[in-house]
Amino acid sequence: MKTTILLIALLCTGMYLNANINNCLHTTSSWNSEKEAISAIEASSFRVTETIPGEIASWMVDATYYSCNLDFGFMIVNSSKKTFVHQGVPAQVWEAFKSARSKGGYYNFYIKNKFRIETKKEGLDL
Repeated sequence: MKTTILLIALLCTGMYLNANINNCLHTTSSWNSEKEAISAIEASSFRVTETIPGEIASWMVDATYYSCNLDFGFMIVNSSKKTFVHQGVPAQVWEAFKSARSKGGYYNFYIKNKFRIETKKEGLDL
């Protein structure tokens, strides 16, 4: 009886962990638009989700980092006018961003135009 209960518990744990792994987006995903990418990222489960709330730079409202594997992830930066999404952002870059004295300066120098998401529309234009 104890063996059966243990086996059922292990199976349930395995199914739960497998569901969480399958719900985690990988950094190689491709979408039709940035808006679609943001929706997919925000609707998924990640091993790590960290947000820097409040006005973190003169133009930056907040920033959030999502990672499945603790090596690379997605970064979403909100401004009052636009939302920027980046994929393949190394965890070390996120950590340095969080501790940067000037988050706007760090973003512009180390992140902007370096970790762009690829949309299917952009791929067709090449």
